[in-house]
Amino acid sequence: MIENTRLDRVLATGRPEVGEIQRMRGAERVVSRIPITRDGRVVGAIGRVMFKGPQQVEALARHVNALQREVDFYRRKAAALRGDAVGSLDDIVGESAAIRRLKRDIAKVAPLDVPVLIHGESGTGKELVARALHALSPRRAAALVAVNGAALPASLVESELFGYAPGAFTGADRKGRKGRFEQAAGGTILLDEIGEMPPETQAKLLRVVQEGTVERVGGEAPLPVDFRLVSATHCDLKRMVAERRFRLDLFYRISPVVIEVPGLAERREDIPLLARHFLHELAQRHRRPEPELDPAAEALLRQADWPGNVRELRHAVERALIFAEGERLTPAAFPDVAAGPARPRPAAEPQGARLADSMAALEGTKIREAMQRNRGNKKRVAAELGISRTYLYKRLAEIDA
Repeated sequence: MIENTRLDRVLATGRPEVGEIQRMRGAERVVSRIPITRDGRVVGAIGRVMFKGPQQVEALARHVNALQREVDFYRRKAAALRGDAVGSLDDIVGESAAIRRLKRDIAKVAPLDVPVLIHGESGTGKELVARALHALSPRRAAALVAVNGAALPASLVESELFGYAPGAFTGADRKGRKGRFEQAAGGTILLDEIGEMPPETQAKLLRVVQEGTVERVGGEAPLPVDFRLVSATHCDLKRMVAERRFRLDLFYRISPVVIEVPGLAERREDIPLLARHFLHELAQRHRRPEPELDPAAEALLRQADWPGNVRELRHAVERALIFAEGERLTPAAFPDVAAGPARPRPAAEPQGARLADSMAALEGTKIREAMQRNRGNKKRVAAELGISRTYLYKRLAEIDA
């Protein structure tokens, strides 16, 4: 005899009962009861234990959710590799003034079909900026094709960028091959680390940008291409132009708009937010419980020097998560992270110093710090400090004198 059965009820009503809780021999079971019909009449019913208890259902749900998160992660990675229109301003994590300014700049520039140069230190997330520019542009339905100029062998740069005609060289595809510019037709091409491209490639790239056509290796006729050019570099291209390592005419073509991506040193207040973001993302990826970030560890991360910027921070968080013991990450979880050097205290003012001199010295310090944060952009420095550009030029001349 089955305890607490409702098969008689299913026989009487002809209605199935799926996923019901039934207590059997002192334990709960998840069961289903299905009527058996013949010629429109209920002639019997069958009961089946689906799970030994609700805990199994919860465990299965957690497992399914973890698998779904992993599938979503790899879908995003695959979409990025295909060049699909992924990315948005929300992917740029941070609430600092520097990041809010960056997002405003992206939103203003994205709808305009003009070339953009993204400049920032290594590891700051320049590709995220490029993807946001594409996702917010009228070209978002087409592909975003990314090319790493530093990773391309010199012998393959031209065939990768411009493609090649059938039989152009030994081992070439018999049908020829489209280059990256043709693949980006109607969309956006990202030339990452453009400062690493050799001079001979710069000359051919200039022709493509000027004329809107590409000529395949071994080809006889130029092919029209329609794309938006976004370039990225950590190099000082102006200095490279002065040293004749980068073409001046190409520099002007790729940089009518320049977007500066701040390093972590310029937005330390974002470091805890970024660390928690990476913890959440990586815990899902590795199917690990998401630990909490101890306030002391948070303070350590915020004070540390990050020459590799966001990329280095992400690696540190991933390592801490993999080797984590317990539900909380303490400073011990970051053995390779050292707090940055303490800032030197300003020299004491000599006794009897005039107030005006002290104020002028403090003002000069503030101006120098703002110039460094804004990479010499005097318009932004003046806006940040709340002074006119005329006064800023005057003070800069006095400081440098």
